[in-house]
Amino acid sequence: MDRKTKALDPRILVAWLQQNKLGIILLPWLAAAAGVLLAKRSMLAHGEQTPLFEIALSLRTPPSLHFWEKASLFRSDIMCYFFFVPLVFGLLTSRLSARWRVFIVILGSLLVEVLVYSEVITFYATGAFTSLISMWIAVGWAIKSHTTAFVSIHAITLFKIVSMLVVVGFFSLIALIALRANLRWLNHASLAVFGIVSMMGVIAWIPNTPAMPWTHTLLQMTATPAIFDSTLFSRRSGSVEDLLNEYRQASHIPAREPSAFTGKAKNYNVILFVLEAMTAQAFDPSRDSLDDMPNVRRLRDHSFLMERHYTSYPLTNAATFSIFTSMYDKSTSSNIISNRAEIPGLIRSLRDTGYETGFFGYVWKVPSERDDIMLASLGFEQIVEPKIDPRLDAEGNTTFYGPVEYSEAHDHQVLLSLRNQIQNWTSQHQRFAAAFFPEVGHDPYRDLSGHSSQSELERGHALAVHQDAWLGELLDELRKDGALDNTIIVLTADHGMRLLDIQNGSGVLLFSNGKIADLTLRVPMLIYVPGVLSHSQSISTPTSHIDITPTIFDLLGISEGRQLEQGSSVLSPGIEKRRLFLSMDIFGASGYYDRGYYYSRGPLDVVYKSPTMNFSDKDALLYDSKEAESVRAVLVDQDTRQSELLFRVLNGEYR
Repeated sequence: MDRKTKALDPRILVAWLQQNKLGIILLPWLAAAAGVLLAKRSMLAHGEQTPLFEIALSLRTPPSLHFWEKASLFRSDIMCYFFFVPLVFGLLTSRLSARWRVFIVILGSLLVEVLVYSEVITFYATGAFTSLISMWIAVGWAIKSHTTAFVSIHAITLFKIVSMLVVVGFFSLIALIALRANLRWLNHASLAVFGIVSMMGVIAWIPNTPAMPWTHTLLQMTATPAIFDSTLFSRRSGSVEDLLNEYRQASHIPAREPSAFTGKAKNYNVILFVLEAMTAQAFDPSRDSLDDMPNVRRLRDHSFLMERHYTSYPLTNAATFSIFTSMYDKSTSSNIISNRAEIPGLIRSLRDTGYETGFFGYVWKVPSERDDIMLASLGFEQIVEPKIDPRLDAEGNTTFYGPVEYSEAHDHQVLLSLRNQIQNWTSQHQRFAAAFFPEVGHDPYRDLSGHSSQSELERGHALAVHQDAWLGELLDELRKDGALDNTIIVLTADHGMRLLDIQNGSGVLLFSNGKIADLTLRVPMLIYVPGVLSHSQSISTPTSHIDITPTIFDLLGISEGRQLEQGSSVLSPGIEKRRLFLSMDIFGASGYYDRGYYYSRGPLDVVYKSPTMNFSDKDALLYDSKEAESVRAVLVDQDTRQSELLFRVLNGEYR
């Protein structure tokens, strides 16, 4: 018998089936694979009741799928879980003992179940699969607020998750027993199941299904965003200057040129009053009557009013970083903690030109969020925080979510410190730059009125009105000290609403529908420049926190220390042509504004386009269209470039 004939001899296959134990070894994986298929089926069944499923079908008319097309959505999963994974596992572990192989399968099966179902829960809660880091942040918020951030998950979903883990555990136990007893019939039955299901997967490739995200395997859809962050593994070549030039070219950033207001506020003091979590839908100085906010109204007549101003990212530390550096950020805290970099920007440049600088507000000091180190890196000489008993509020839980009187008292405490410091500075004829960050407005908005019937936005507006009185105290202090007429005042918010009150203050819910949201990203913005403007001047072009530092520098006539700016002065000609990035990845969406349109990349890479930041299902682009692919490419390119840029800056390579 020659070698070819021997290879085809059926007796060899029979002998292999009699001797091998691969079917028994793969029993836990069989259960895990079935669990992942059930999870995808559950998501599709859930999706068919929502517009998301229709969008995923690329707006097909009619949007429904017939049986075989539905079956084809599982073909990649079937071939992956029931053919390729067993085949690759069998080849790679063929030299290991059966005991080691079954232990590897048990561990891998449990990890896959935990990963997939954790991402499924995240998808139901936030509208998208997300990274393990973002998931950890969400869980942290849930713990800090003494409730759950995943309240939208039905009990049946949790039951399914627990059930599938129990099933995998049960099959693992059977595999261990069968391996010891050498149950051949079970081995053959398991292999037969893998073979039959694989054949079903082959048949499912026959239908011509429209392009959509659901044709990918659920394991790929969940593992990729959870584990593989392209911004961590994609290194860009070139210097910091090269990366910034790439960004400016891709984003159509206008060349820095003097404006009509350049240097008009030379040697002015600077105060930034940054409200916590205040959406422009609750308070907008460019549109509101301000009848109930007399102090903001006092400023408005001599201010630049940004009608469409956006946070750079809906996390306080990231937004703060952008305000004072003019750089996009998602979270720099861990890198700054490790490197303790000296970051150029507004505060450090003013400090270098003779200004006294101070930050006044609550400072988060949990191990992973050392805002005190970040603020020192930005150049603040003084960091004045309220006196909080760490035994009562070790991680800010009470400050963020406790009684409103608690946060109010501490905010006013640092406001008094700021007023005293202004007295000291002005008495010494010292120029100063100060930032006041009160926390009383932290979302979910707490009730000041005692009327439970108030809507979320009404609560937010009431909090803005309350803080208007604090602004009045600050204005009175500046006037008394003779500094009001030569002080720029920036009034804005770190970000908008992210959390909704769902249980009268005792519960929170991550806010997202899978699209970039006006409620979360658009914030109030006013720049008061006395002696420069005789009347208010509105700016309708979309602006961002990255524009605050360049605008102040423009007004002050400062040109030094601006090498890392990604924003532009809002007074610059040509700013209406630039591409402005709008990221809220932690809530399942990112996007940008470009020449009259907002683009949003949402769940499963669905892309939306609209002239306003109010997206409907009709605004979804065809999933496989060139325009949708272009939007995804723009966002991926920005993410990887920005990650590399921040990495280099925080390692001091900009010098």
